[in-house]
Amino acid sequence: MKLNGNLDIETIRKNWLTELGVHPEEMNSISFVGKSVNPRDVEVTTSFDTLPLLLPYCAKSPTCKFRYTEGCERCGRCDIGEAYQLAEEHGMKPVTIQNFEMLEQVLQSLKEQGCSAFIGTCCQTFLAKHRRDFERIGLKGVLIDIDNSTCYHLDRDREGHQGTFQNQTGLKLDLLRRLLN
Repeated sequence: MKLNGNLDIETIRKNWLTELGVHPEEMNSISFVGKSVNPRDVEVTTSFDTLPLLLPYCAKSPTCKFRYTEGCERCGRCDIGEAYQLAEEHGMKPVTIQNFEMLEQVLQSLKEQGCSAFIGTCCQTFLAKHRRDFERIGLKGVLIDIDNSTCYHLDRDREGHQGTFQNQTGLKLDLLRRLLN
């Protein structure tokens, strides 16, 4: 097959997502950073053998003892426990991101360790605000939007940036599950 002109990478991505069972109305809930088209493009090196699943602290219950640290008891009060389970089922390492500075440190560390890509969840506003930061760091990534009112929707982005936002967001677990399978 001969292609004329430039290949539209967004069309390729949307076709791949359709193959995974992503519904048309869900397409805008998935974003890409870097040039990653699908997980088959991800090379896991010998120095880094576990693909990370980045999760926002704001999806943990505000009363959870792990809200501001790594870990999960899988108590069922939030979506994080199921996300941890999905990560483990797919040989991934769940990482709770507490604030933007931590995200930047984690991504830079992953890159230095030989990781070429990540999968994560964040709100669309956060992605729009930090897309250049993601691109600057240079890892390929697939990001799934989150549900419920975020710090940006509530005009509390300063709290979110500092890692002190007190509301609880929800993860799109069904979409994450289809993306990982």
